[in-house]
Amino acid sequence: MQIAVTFRHMETDKGVKDYVKEKLQRLQKYIANPREIHVVLSVEKFRHIAEITIIGNGVTLNSQGRNSDLYAAVDQMVEKAERQIRERRGKARRKRSNLSPSKAPIRRGRRASEMREETEIPSITQRKHTLVKPMSLEEAVAQMDLSEEKFLIFINSDSGQMNVLHRAKDGGYEWVEPYSE
Repeated sequence: MQIAVTFRHMETDKGVKDYVKEKLQRLQKYIANPREIHVVLSVEKFRHIAEITIIGNGVTLNSQGRNSDLYAAVDQMVEKAERQIRERRGKARRKRSNLSPSKAPIRRGRRASEMREETEIPSITQRKHTLVKPMSLEEAVAQMDLSEEKFLIFINSDSGQMNVLHRAKDGGYEWVEPYSE
């Protein structure tokens, strides 16, 4: 890992450079192989600015800290970079964990004899996203009257649970409400 510290509009200070490198050691536990870390320390009037650019594994992160104290600006910059790295890792984990359930095939209820005969499990042929709104049963019935859909999924405003309203063959409606024993 290459760490470059650049000073702008200020004198080079070995103590500050060592402090920055010490603080950047905290980031190594989050990033496996950063190729390059570039830190720019500068002064504008009475404000110290610390900027960092981290390049590694196809990812480029930037953060900045501003404070009247140079060391506080460096601390702020490192904290922001650390937070960005943790958020990026959390998103990647959530993305990986969400992939597996959606690719699992849906199994339909069959008798054991049918399961032995048929070894192939059917896969999902179509995926449909639907907006689920909280509403009362009366509002759901009114919504079904206006639409030509066969069913409506909604969050029951009384119970807070997911419900389904289905158009029956006789012209009426079937209301499906979950419960647990």
